[in-house]
Amino acid sequence: RRSKSTVSAYLSGAGLLCWCFYDLRQQLQRQRAELWKQMAVPLRVCAYAEQLGEDIPAGSAKDWGPWKLWTLDSAGVAAVLSSDFAGSTAARRFRDVAQRVQCLFAAKALLWGNDWSEDLLGPLPADRSADALLAANVQRCLPRFLRFCLMVSRNAPLDGFVFEVRGAPYSHDLPSFTATVRRVLAALSAADPAGANCLARRVAGRGWYFQFAREPIFVTTFAPCYDEKNPRYQFQQHPESCFILFQPEESFLRHDLPNDKPRSQTNWEHPVDVRDRIRANFLRHGREYRIPETTSYPPAEFIVAPLDVLKDPPVHFWLEGSAPSGR
Repeated sequence: RRSKSTVSAYLSGAGLLCWCFYDLRQQLQRQRAELWKQMAVPLRVCAYAEQLGEDIPAGSAKDWGPWKLWTLDSAGVAAVLSSDFAGSTAARRFRDVAQRVQCLFAAKALLWGNDWSEDLLGPLPADRSADALLAANVQRCLPRFLRFCLMVSRNAPLDGFVFEVRGAPYSHDLPSFTATVRRVLAALSAADPAGANCLARRVAGRGWYFQFAREPIFVTTFAPCYDEKNPRYQFQQHPESCFILFQPEESFLRHDLPNDKPRSQTNWEHPVDVRDRIRANFLRHGREYRIPETTSYPPAEFIVAPLDVLKDPPVHFWLEGSAPSGR
């Protein structure tokens, strides 16, 4: 009798345990379905905003199709959540420049970028000014740029985000290029979700740096107006475009770049670290760049290079009319 009672008790307990597991699984599935119901539309809207400009072929994972086909486990959701934009037109076109510059990290850098479009404005000539088109392309790029900064903050191995501005009026000479850089950085700064609006602050200060979504970023620019002796030379690649490269400080830390040092401490003949090698490589190719004799200097003065980086004064791009007309 006791053994039968014990077996009966075990069976009853096992049955109760199975029922509890089944009930818990049902609750989790209901919670999961409710979560997906809340997330589906916002997630799709965010993906749409990020992917503006991408050529999404029909039937690909990113082509989500009708609502009834969306599920939390679908390939489309996975593609959106793990999406990257290394195949953007800006990243692909800038690679032609990066493979030629003297920076030792450039050729292998993992970059995201924008997809410039000429079709963002109305049909009337009054609607299609160069300034309006530039502003529209910056606005279009904002969700993707934010995604980039958030991914960097989560230790994604991203080295930079390149923003391409396409069209001769934007960079045919130094004044036009300076104005373009100012407009792009000002638009991004004003849209910073963290509210820092760094370009509205004292840009000329030594402690200033560009930031977006609380991510500190080093900014470098390239344009067709620079000749072959300038470190921002584009090597005649895509002469109708200029490029603004945003490099997160996290990338420099990940590549173990040594601390900055004055020009006089550079080992030109026998480089002892990667910073020395980069400086010597630029010099050897006739594109030496200005290196201060202090490590405390206004970084904004190095965003837009003058035509002669060793003789001309720094370009204060944040001030209108700051760039000389050039040679």
